[in-house]
Amino acid sequence: MSPPENTLGGCEHPDGGGDGRRIRVTERGRTPGASTNREDREARSYDFGRMTRRIPEAVATPTSTGAVAGFVRRAVEDGFQLTIRGGGHSQGGQSLTDRGLLLDMTALDRVELQGPDLVRAQGGAQWGKVVDALHGTRRLPRILTDIGEVTVGGTLSAGGMGTTSHRYGAQVGQVEQLEVVTGTGERALCSATQDKDLFDAVRSGQGQFGVITDAWIRLRPAGSRVRLYELRYRDLERFASDLESCADGDRFDHLRAEARVHECEFILYAGIEHDENLEDAKALDGLRYDEVAYTRDTARVGRGLMYPSWAFSWRHYHPWRDWFMPWDTLRTLLAQPWLDPDWVPRRPGSWTGVYPVSSREIDAPLFMRPPGERVISYSILTAIGQHHLERADRLAGKLEEVDRTLVGLGGKSYLSGGVRYGFDEWVQHYGDMFTKAVGWKREFDPHRVFRGNGLPFGADPPPNSRSA
Repeated sequence: MSPPENTLGGCEHPDGGGDGRRIRVTERGRTPGASTNREDREARSYDFGRMTRRIPEAVATPTSTGAVAGFVRRAVEDGFQLTIRGGGHSQGGQSLTDRGLLLDMTALDRVELQGPDLVRAQGGAQWGKVVDALHGTRRLPRILTDIGEVTVGGTLSAGGMGTTSHRYGAQVGQVEQLEVVTGTGERALCSATQDKDLFDAVRSGQGQFGVITDAWIRLRPAGSRVRLYELRYRDLERFASDLESCADGDRFDHLRAEARVHECEFILYAGIEHDENLEDAKALDGLRYDEVAYTRDTARVGRGLMYPSWAFSWRHYHPWRDWFMPWDTLRTLLAQPWLDPDWVPRRPGSWTGVYPVSSREIDAPLFMRPPGERVISYSILTAIGQHHLERADRLAGKLEEVDRTLVGLGGKSYLSGGVRYGFDEWVQHYGDMFTKAVGWKREFDPHRVFRGNGLPFGADPPPNSRSA
């Protein structure tokens, strides 16, 4: 069974015919460089979540920033919409469209070292490629995602977390400068000291204010090897206490945790980068785990912490949700009273993640999170077989109920998943930043070129909205 298809996007364009000829995304004229080939369009009709199918009217794969700007200017002139797609790893249809032009950014993937402290990467570059380009330099981005196939522009438009987030926060807080194409087709460099409003709008801006075409990313020194530990706990309090102490100290360079609802146990994944022999007993001294499930030592310091591409099948449905929670809710999150084992698949079909995240260096105002110097990234990630869409939909509905509970505890949704918010919920989510973001939409995308994907920026509130 396949997700429902929007019939507008699913129909052949009257001028395109699906035969590969250049198309007319509006009746006003043709768009050079855009294709209506049915195969090209269907290849971009799903995202990683696979919960929604939308076939774009046209697809373009720009190979330069100038080409991106040209497509934006043409969209302004002809009045059609643009949707930006990197690796397509959204789970709620954010990188999909059934109208207008979809810009596939993956051909913009150049990576260049810019001295010992910065690497310059184009928006379509995968984070795994960034790591590979830095091989032998003993430098790595301060934060790397767990999946190497996601793109620089994609995660900077959302947030970007990883195993070093307990030290460095989110990727949106670790960029020195960005090159952006705005909704008028203007190319602009922006940073904390130059065109700051644009810099603040596009980081965690969900692609609604401009296209990130280049990023100057801060680097950190890296060890020559990394020792990885999987520590198993059966007692919630001992696990919570150890996670708190590890997040507060400098013992581990890498941290992520898992709460296994079916097994009633907790897993702490911890890593230490090193250049010489490391004594395990000293590294783990004082921790009150029940078992060391495994230990691994590797020279693949960047890639070694990323999941292999084969670990995730694009054939499965992924009704994923993530939240940022106040640090003082840790024990409540670990107890997970809202998570019924009967509707969550058993491993490896589900993963409930807990990451400590430092907020100290996160200066992106649209990266919504609870107050405090440290928050918790809490994730319920599932994989449902390709023939079980109805089950995936039921689970997505359950996660909406969980969302209401977690927001009630002071949490904020991370917007890579299928959020399904209405206008009033978006106002609540963004709080004081909502009005600011609406103003940025008017300034940087006055023609509303960038498709909203359910976001309210640039749209009038519905008549029955409390904000109307």
